[in-house]
Amino acid sequence: MSIFKGFNPKVIDFLQQIKTNNNKPWFEQHYDFYKDEILEISRDLVESLGDSLQQIAPEINISPKVNGSIYRFSRDARFSKDKTPYKTHLSYLFWQGTLKRTRCPGFYLSIRPEYIQLGVGINCFTAEYLQAWREQCTHAEKALQLRKIIDQLSTSGVIVHGEQLKRIPSGYAKDLLNEDMIRYKGLKCWFQLPLPEQIYTEDFVPYCFSYYQRLLPLFEWMVMILSQFSVEVDGSVRDELL
Repeated sequence: MSIFKGFNPKVIDFLQQIKTNNNKPWFEQHYDFYKDEILEISRDLVESLGDSLQQIAPEINISPKVNGSIYRFSRDARFSKDKTPYKTHLSYLFWQGTLKRTRCPGFYLSIRPEYIQLGVGINCFTAEYLQAWREQCTHAEKALQLRKIIDQLSTSGVIVHGEQLKRIPSGYAKDLLNEDMIRYKGLKCWFQLPLPEQIYTEDFVPYCFSYYQRLLPLFEWMVMILSQFSVEVDGSVRDELL
């Protein structure tokens, strides 16, 4: 297995520069740098960080390739008003389950010139997952577990984010313990941190892992929901990019 030894500092310069040079000619001119210093090093990062994550989530999926644990650097602009061809950040995902990767509970990492995000969650719940999510949010024992997890994460500086319904869905009483949670259509929670110096060394892996350990209770709670139903393939939704 390859061992991650840190990113070249010029990678951050690359992400800064593409903000004002977001076009195909510029990217093609710098493609060799992207391939050697970003893509190849990202494979090492995925393998090293994935190996650490398996200590706390043995069934996690690790795929050191593009459209696996490494998100494409090119943007899917078909559904966006922003037609620039490339992202200005690096994104990674380690997921658990048999749905499409972004429909499963996962550990996320996003790297930008100004900061990084380390989080867990699901961008958008499938219909079946959404139903099971709401049922567990109101389950006598599970509801208390979730409330405690979310409250503890919120007080530790975690950002709780996701698209929400404006009102409680029909069939659920008002003034529930997890009224806010029931309204979510997808949920992600993350630490947003200034770009750490560790990113240039092998210490970046344990640095990330320490934050993932703090997010583990929510990840495990979301994985628990998978046991409420059985789905092998989900072809009804588009695989959204981070």
